[in-house]
Amino acid sequence: MIAERELYGRDSTEDAAGDADLMRVESLDGSVVTEFRLTDEGRPSLVVCSVGTTVVERSPLGLRTFEESFVDSLSIKHQERRTVETKYETPTGKRRMHRSLANEATLTLVNTDDAVVRVDLRVSTDGVAYRYRLPGRSSVLVTGEESAFRLPEGARGWLMPFEKKHEDVWRSTAPTEADGQYSFPSLFEVDDRWVLLTEAGVDGRYVASRFETKTEESLFRVRFPDSENHRMTTETQDVSTTRPLATPWRVAIVGNLATVVESDLVTDVIDAPSYGNDPCRIADTSWIEPGRVAWSWWSDGGSPGDRETQREYVDYASERGWEYVLVDEGWEREWLSGLVEYANERDVDVLVWSRWSDLDTPAKRDVRLSRWKSWGVAGVKVDFMNSDTQEMMRFYDDLAAATADHELLLNVHGSITPKGLRRRWPHLLTYEGVFGAENYHPVPKTVPPEHNVILPFTRNVLGPMDYTPVTFSAETRTTTVGHELALSTVFETGLQHFADSVESYAARPLAEEFLEAVPVAWDETRFVGGYPGTEATVARRRGDSWFLGNITAGEPSTVDVVCDFLDENGTYRVEVFRDDDTGESLAYDERELSHEDVFSIDVPENGGFAAIFRLQG
Repeated sequence: MIAERELYGRDSTEDAAGDADLMRVESLDGSVVTEFRLTDEGRPSLVVCSVGTTVVERSPLGLRTFEESFVDSLSIKHQERRTVETKYETPTGKRRMHRSLANEATLTLVNTDDAVVRVDLRVSTDGVAYRYRLPGRSSVLVTGEESAFRLPEGARGWLMPFEKKHEDVWRSTAPTEADGQYSFPSLFEVDDRWVLLTEAGVDGRYVASRFETKTEESLFRVRFPDSENHRMTTETQDVSTTRPLATPWRVAIVGNLATVVESDLVTDVIDAPSYGNDPCRIADTSWIEPGRVAWSWWSDGGSPGDRETQREYVDYASERGWEYVLVDEGWEREWLSGLVEYANERDVDVLVWSRWSDLDTPAKRDVRLSRWKSWGVAGVKVDFMNSDTQEMMRFYDDLAAATADHELLLNVHGSITPKGLRRRWPHLLTYEGVFGAENYHPVPKTVPPEHNVILPFTRNVLGPMDYTPVTFSAETRTTTVGHELALSTVFETGLQHFADSVESYAARPLAEEFLEAVPVAWDETRFVGGYPGTEATVARRRGDSWFLGNITAGEPSTVDVVCDFLDENGTYRVEVFRDDDTGESLAYDERELSHEDVFSIDVPENGGFAAIFRLQG
């Protein structure tokens, strides 16, 4: 499922000589450049440029352990260069077949005690990533990183204030105005370039991190989670692990908006075999099936405890051709196995909800997962982790391995944001880590349209996002029905939970028609147009057909769709599902378009539309 090889391997090495304190690494096309340098004090630093524009100014690197410091008084002992080609396949995502070419360098640094740390730099056409490696075979306590990213003056940012569920509203914030802690990722506009900052490769050997900054600094420091061993403390958690250690990657996706939206850099950097890491850890992935999910909890919080209601949702999923039903918190053991049998007879599989603390030991996992599998359950939604600590990262490792052993699909809620680990565990089909449609309940909460239109450029870039979209009946909704319908395509996830009630969908036959057709696994993704907080238009291909979604925030507007994502040699019949004049019902029209065409749609305030492009024979 995964292949990765070095095109120009470790024969391209050199001892430190000449300008020994400088290393410049470029992408193969020269569009992205990073420059590593040691200051006169031996402090490591990094600059990132995109097409000649500095998107990350000189920023500090460094690692501290209980025994050693790799922050200053360092020197370069050895350098290596290589070019790496990465090919792999995933069951879901922006595309299923992935290929990346990157130039890579490793610098071996030593401190005044001759202790060694290695820094890996990887540069591809969509960005830069770096990490630290500690050689040896012993235990080690990592007490912190000096890693940070400094934004240029005048940069504009889109940030989400940190909280443990990673479920806050995204806001447009200048780097100089940011103050406090922020979740990954963070997006910045620098002149006509963009940079999305995040991390990749977090597992139980480390912690999930966040950014911390102060007003006027424009320096976003990587910060470990707060220690949970002391009450009312600001101490961060140490990482207790073993050598050899490869830390998570610090990642900067850079380029234009299309580069950011379409990037797979977060998964591309995972599991490089040249460092001894394992690739995909599931030998046979044929049982991993993405799909659309009927879900009753959003419209009726007590409904998961009612067998007859769950049967109604099974019937509806079967009628629509949806693959799954999720039975959320409150289901009863006495009738669940019977519901699974009822659903399977109708070509629908069942997913079940569980609190994480019911699966937090090997014994609990063995008993419950075995039982659910024996009933025929297809997957599990695990909820309420709400922590970035190393202990919780170990739980994710154990949970992913155990559910894979039982061939159960996995959906994590109250979770971290994706770190690329679905490349190791492809049955991990979706994460929450987003302020989604759940927040319409209880009223009077709402989801700002601007927030929706930031997500395709930020959170969803990292990986699957269980927003639970298409909630027509939300009382406090300020988006149109066209906007809501388009979320089914604009937002990518391996399990797409359509959250509204059977009655709400049945009242809108045009919406039913589109939701019957739209897939969740894609062969290609193209950013068509937009700007964070204003508009997002995304096209996704499955086979010969394209599905396009547009969402907007703000005043009524006209959206122009350039059709250059279509095959140059084909003509397409296009079905458009858009807002009618009221914004509360859908209208439908058809047209014929080709690669050279541009078509325009008038959208109301906070509106949107969806479209299907079918290639004509």
